[in-house]
Amino acid sequence: MKTIAMTLAAFLASTMLAHAADPGVSDTEIKIGDVNIMTGPAAFVGKGFALGTKIAAGLINSKGGVNGRKITVITEDDGYIPARSFQALTKLIEVDEIFALNGTSGTANVMAMMPLIEENNIPTVVSQAPAEIVYKPVRASVFTFGASYEDAFYAQLKYIHEKNPSTDAVWGIIRQDDDFGKEVEAGYDRAVKEFGVKDGIRLRFKKGTTNFSAEAAQMKAAGITVLANGGIFAGAGNILAEARKLDIPLQPAEVWSEGIPASARLLAPAGYDFLVGDYVSLTGPANDKFVEMAKQFVSEDELKDISRYTYASFIGLTSLAAAMEKCGQELTRQCTIDNLKTLKDFDTMGLSAPVSFDNPEQHSGTAVAVYQYMAKDGKFEERVPFQQY
Repeated sequence: MKTIAMTLAAFLASTMLAHAADPGVSDTEIKIGDVNIMTGPAAFVGKGFALGTKIAAGLINSKGGVNGRKITVITEDDGYIPARSFQALTKLIEVDEIFALNGTSGTANVMAMMPLIEENNIPTVVSQAPAEIVYKPVRASVFTFGASYEDAFYAQLKYIHEKNPSTDAVWGIIRQDDDFGKEVEAGYDRAVKEFGVKDGIRLRFKKGTTNFSAEAAQMKAAGITVLANGGIFAGAGNILAEARKLDIPLQPAEVWSEGIPASARLLAPAGYDFLVGDYVSLTGPANDKFVEMAKQFVSEDELKDISRYTYASFIGLTSLAAAMEKCGQELTRQCTIDNLKTLKDFDTMGLSAPVSFDNPEQHSGTAVAVYQYMAKDGKFEERVPFQQY
């Protein structure tokens, strides 16, 4: 009897160990964390992103969840401040006990959180700021969705050159003096060398700069006609506004952040039909279908906040859920990570190229489409479909 009791106890102990769940998982729920920009000047970015996570969770839960477990999203505001990003994720891990992470804020923000992500082996999809520094070197639990800034600018400049290969064109770049700006300039430099165009000027500015009158005067003096505009949000708008004051005949190429309605409105007064390179669709049947689907899960007021960041976060969470589903009832972080590593050609409803993380960098969504904002109509039009660059 003693032997039987000991055997039974060992069996029960091994069974309990086998079914011991990672944090954030119960029989009925999976907790997903979202660190985002919910306050401050860039709050419209975070709100659009959080909306995509909400829509994805609503859609997944309406179909029964992930193997019967419903997704609960817990959002923490970092105000776009890296130190607050670290604090927010600490709270999500220690207090809320999240299972995985979908919202990671900006580039500096996700890098501030990286030690916590790696230490806790948290399955993480980065789709808000897919900078090269995030996936080089590769981190075991981190999967990046989105093209590089280098490819996004190269794609736009290639389109400009092929559409109008004028020998009189003079190219220039203005960009932030940071890692983000370096990636923008890498795309510009690649295009200049490949197409043999005249490189008229290269300007840098500190993040937070608001007055670009001196820079515009330098662009005017250099005769710039094609501009790689490495400003963001109000900064990008201020650069074009100063150029317009001097009647500089520009074809601007912009960061994908200027592809959202709020940003476009900041740039529109300058009157330039600017370009945007993006790894998610900005217009077309896929976007229309998405909005119709989203009406089931968000209010009419929230629909107004849908942006390119909404599509990116929706793709991030649905791809994460696809990996979790393959784990069946034995859902663990490591199983989810292993399944993300083999994810291939995941359908994004046409909002981007299919997602595949089965590569050494665990990086997907690298195809870029080029769009042009028509200032007169206030709408984006596709110029080049998704392509690899």
